[in-house]
This record gives sequence, C-alpha cells and structure tokens, in this order.
Amino acid sequence: MALTDSQILAQNPWWTDAGWRATDPHLALLDKQATRLPADFVAELDLASEGIHILRGPRQVGKSTDLKLLVERALQTGRAPRSVLYLALDLLEGRPHAELAETVLRAKALAGHDGAGVILLDEVTLVARWQTAVKALWDGGEIRRDVVVCTGSSAIDLRRGAAERLPGRRGASVDHLVLPQSFAVFARALDRSIPASPGLTAAQLLAPAGREALMEARIHGPALEDALERYTRFGGLPAAVAEAAGGLRSPSEAVRRVLYDSLVREVQRRGAGIPATHALLERVIRSLGSKTDWSRMARAMDVPLSRRRGPTGHQTLRDYIELLADGYFLFIVYFWRAGSQTNSLSNDKKVFFADPLLHTIALEHVPGRSADAPALIENLIGLALYRRYEPPARLIETFTSPERLHIWQTAKGGEVDFVAGPRGALDAVEVKYRKDIDLRSAAAVARAHPDRPAIVASRHELSFRESYALVPAHLLLWALG
Repeated sequence: MALTDSQILAQNPWWTDAGWRATDPHLALLDKQATRLPADFVAELDLASEGIHILRGPRQVGKSTDLKLLVERALQTGRAPRSVLYLALDLLEGRPHAELAETVLRAKALAGHDGAGVILLDEVTLVARWQTAVKALWDGGEIRRDVVVCTGSSAIDLRRGAAERLPGRRGASVDHLVLPQSFAVFARALDRSIPASPGLTAAQLLAPAGREALMEARIHGPALEDALERYTRFGGLPAAVAEAAGGLRSPSEAVRRVLYDSLVREVQRRGAGIPATHALLERVIRSLGSKTDWSRMARAMDVPLSRRRGPTGHQTLRDYIELLADGYFLFIVYFWRAGSQTNSLSNDKKVFFADPLLHTIALEHVPGRSADAPALIENLIGLALYRRYEPPARLIETFTSPERLHIWQTAKGGEVDFVAGPRGALDAVEVKYRKDIDLRSAAAVARAHPDRPAIVASRHELSFRESYALVPAHLLLWALG
C-alpha cells in the first residue's frame, strides 16, 4: 500500500517546523563530520525550471544527504515549505508502481500546495517499474510544473539504460552522478594546505603548465604520500572520509559494515548467498591487476553463485560481476589488441574495485591474504583515469565497459597497464609502483605508442625524459583529480 499520511508528515517536518534542520538525521550527521565534502549537484541543480532529474550513484555515497541539502536550499531561496516534498521510498521496495503514484498524489494533496514545487523521490528505483509511475504522473499533468529529483542505486535499474528513462518527458533535465570522493578531495580533507587538483589529463600533465603544476606540488609530497596510504584503506565514501579527517587510522567497523551490507543486499537480490558474495570478493582480490577472462574466473570459484545446484558457469559469474559494476562497486577494463585497426576488444580483461574501502572489506573475507600495494595502486590509477577520460554520459550509464579506458596488449604478448582516450589519440600510463624501476621497461611504454604522451607511475621519482615521464603515484592521482 502507499505511504500513510503519518509517514509522509514524518518525512517532511519543514511543513510545520521551522527548526526542522536541527533534528534531521542526515544533516545532523553531516554537521558532526570533521570536513564538508563537495556537493556540486546541490549547488548546480536548476530549481527554476520544471523537469525530471535522476541522481545516480552507489549506496552510502550521500544521495539522501544531497536531497536534504536541496530542501534547505529550496527553502532559503524562497520556496514555500509545503511546496517542497521529500519521500523516502525504501518502504515501497518491490511494491507495484501504482503505489508510488498513489503516494506522490497523497503527499501533494496532504501538502495542499497548488503551485509548482520540488519533489524529491529518494531511492525510487527500489519500486518496480518506477519509470511507468513517474511517466503517468507527468503525462497526467500532476508533476509537469515541478522540479522532480529521483535517486537510485539499483543495479537492475541502471542496466536498463537510456531507452526506458522517460523519453520526451524530462523537461530541462539531465542525469547526475555522485561517486565516492577522489583521492585529491580526500587528501585536502586531511590537510587543507594541499592545493585543489588541477584536474588534468596525462597529455596535459606533460605540457609545460602540467609539468609546472607537478613541480610545484612536490612540497606537498609527504602529505600526499601519507594521504594515499590512508586512502587505500578508507576510500571516498563520505562517512569514511569523515573518519579519516577526524584522525582515525583505519575505517571503523560501523562504516565497513554499512558498505558490506549494501554489497550483500545487491547480490542477494539476484539469488546468491553470503558465501557466494565472499567468493566473488576473493576472486576479484586474487585477480587484481592481472589479466583474466570470465572462464578463468569461473573455474577458480569453489562456491556456486546461484542457489541452483551445479558448477559456476562463466555466464553466471559475468552476470554477477556486471551486476556489481552496474551498482558502482566494481569496474571492468578490457584489452585492446595491438595491430587491430578497429575498436574490437579482446575477451581478456581486468576487474577492479570502484572504491578502496571495498578492497579493505574484501581482504577481511579472504583468509591469509594481505594487500598487494602495487596492484591496489594500479587499481586507483585506473579508476582515476576512468573518471577523468570517460564521457560523462557513459560514466553515468555503466562501469562495465569503458569507451575511453583500456589495457593495451602488445604484439609480443606484453601489456601497457592503461591507454586512455580514443584509439587514434591515446595517452599511455604504466604503473611501476616500486623503489627501483627498470627504465628499459619504462621506455617500452613510449615505444608502444610513439609520439603520444606516456607516463610511468613511480613510487617516488619525478623526472621528465625525452619520450616519457616518471611521476609519483601520489602526484599523478592528485593531478588527475
């Protein structure tokens, strides 16, 4: 059934209480945090033009807090309190879409506001066929004058893509994506003396202005190194960043548990149990930084993924890995073959974590396994390149198949860790996170892509050679932003 009047009123205290902010759980928690993280979506959303916005991102990334900040902003800009409507729809999880439409109509009637308003539908994608309900409300005129924001982290919803996302019924709206904070933001949360990232590509870093930015940032090298060591454990979810900024050296059990429960919940919705979830995490940990394919990963699984009896097939494994990538838990990078003049991809791939905190959690469920620092740094650099190079529309849609990030497979069977950009204009990045680097292997990266920018991510050394540059991983991650 639809949400009751009492439930709706409890979720919209500003209708009757001007001091609602002091008791709001999301904003109260935000006020307690040691640092305030960027909320670009809140500042940039057009509250003057009707339309349906979709705010996407993983669980626990702060989408609900962003909606409460939008309530605050709308009221501060002169909106009448009862013109701003917030509905937490997790209570309708799995319910028919008609109950969503009924809830919105009930809330609007209860508010008694006839003019244009702001309607915030939190976790709307938990409702089956939510698009149908929103479409019907728009077509019927009930929300056509409103600014509507729908949030969702449902992997199944994300897989549907653009075709079912209210074509022709979005007004002046665009999709928005909220991801865990980057290393650059994390580092500044720990130490405000660290400058904001210039947000450059690899090619821009090798231009004169980029080189100057790297040279200037060297004075922050020790602080950035310390921040990177902590980022590998905490990651970028707001609660984890707040703990790191507050002085903790490792994320709390409570923060780890929230992300772990979100992961388990997503996998269980597809019929897998907790042992299968642990097996999935183990396979990603063990293959981190290494070439694999679905068949090899499936053969290494000793726990069936589904509750049906029988071996784990590679298609089933692929389904689950892609499910987690669609939910922004993982991302997948495919190989490009040298000598091929097309964008066709190899079956080979690497699977990475989309936030370091999930790597921390995964280690807890793999007995006897410790962190592989070079592989984890490769993971973080791949993630930073993905977020820097991938077109925003594609980044919103999926983490399963990047268009502008690949691994280059050489004709002799070797590889360049990452090539970023369109095939005709690739930037190459190799990760050599160790004290002593074999410069012959570093030069080979440049030879694989002559006349194109090439960076070798080192542990400490910063130097610019004729055909490539050595850049410490902490400076590179900071500069990519």
